[in-house]
Amino acid sequence: MTAVTEMRSYPFVEATGLTIDPEYRELQERGPIKVQLPYGEPCWLATRYDDCRSVYGDRLFGRRLGLEHDAPGMWSSDLVKDPTLLVNMDPPDHTRVRRLTSGAFSPARIQALAGRVQDLVDHLYDDLEDAGPGSDFVSLLSAKLPSQVMADILGVPASDAPHFAMLVDELVGVGLAPEARADAHAQLRDFAIGLINDRRVKKSDDLLSALVEARDEDDRFSEEEVFRLALSLWLGGVDTTHNELGSMVYALMTHPEQWRDLLQHPTLLPGALEELWRWIPSHKYGVLFPRWASEDILLSGDTLIRAGEPVLAEHTVANRDEVAFVDGWKLDFHRVDPRPHLTFAHGPHHCMGAHLARLEVRTAVETLLRRFPTLGLAVAPEAIEWSTTSMLRGALSLPLTW
Repeated sequence: MTAVTEMRSYPFVEATGLTIDPEYRELQERGPIKVQLPYGEPCWLATRYDDCRSVYGDRLFGRRLGLEHDAPGMWSSDLVKDPTLLVNMDPPDHTRVRRLTSGAFSPARIQALAGRVQDLVDHLYDDLEDAGPGSDFVSLLSAKLPSQVMADILGVPASDAPHFAMLVDELVGVGLAPEARADAHAQLRDFAIGLINDRRVKKSDDLLSALVEARDEDDRFSEEEVFRLALSLWLGGVDTTHNELGSMVYALMTHPEQWRDLLQHPTLLPGALEELWRWIPSHKYGVLFPRWASEDILLSGDTLIRAGEPVLAEHTVANRDEVAFVDGWKLDFHRVDPRPHLTFAHGPHHCMGAHLARLEVRTAVETLLRRFPTLGLAVAPEAIEWSTTSMLRGALSLPLTW
């Protein structure tokens, strides 16, 4: 078995744009290492594809045990200690709650939204076209589309969606004072509880109404549970897609040969989008929520993770693992039968909103190709500014020309 000989401070370098520190290639050859994050206890860092897949999918790794620990993290947050958040649950509680909510995100239900998503995309691209060359893709489309779609699903009034999104950003952003974070949480809770109480009086065809009516063994969800579920779904379904859309367009504009390939061969699009999901590092660092081993378990064949130790699965790096993906650091739209990427995680916590995210991204990119075939960046790639207050990689603005 591999002996631990060092403890590395994490992160190793400041993540910028869509670059990944080349040092990770060496780390993947070594297997898991011990790291110390800015907050919490030391943890293992997994960077290999098979290791990350095991951490996500093996029943011996879970979240619940971590509620009793000083969880490693990039900042101090009560969210990692909240047992009512879906991301902090393990089966069977996690299974029960997902069963009661997953119907709203079933493939059939999401496909039924295709017309609405296309209408939104067309309208937002009309605004982009009206604004003219040099206009910002982020503020005019990628920041609006996911929040409008999720607001429709949850039943948040369209006029309130921007304020709701802003409060969520404040709740999970990096570097915010604890008092400001607590105030954002209180405002979010009051707003959501008001919507929930409205649904108890008057039903509507939205997810909040479904959650209010959901029963398990004759017990309703409490107002607090409904609020936490709605918050979990918003966290997982808005900021991620917003940033991914911007990153995909940036990646295509900085890889013009791939853009031309899609214009000439539209049938490549489904596979190309999966390749973009794989290649683009969606998080600056590891995912926010490590998992704890409930028993001793081996990773990489010879690294012992002892019961009670946390592991951070660095899936953005695992998605480049060249053992799993030939020339994995290369963006290639012609891969033959690639392995499933880990961007939506794997196992019990596989992203519930994956079908929705794929629908939004596919519609936005497909329409962009059709309406703006001469698209390009209006500024040099190095002039693009990236968020410094989010754990997600996201361009603050993306000026485009055509």
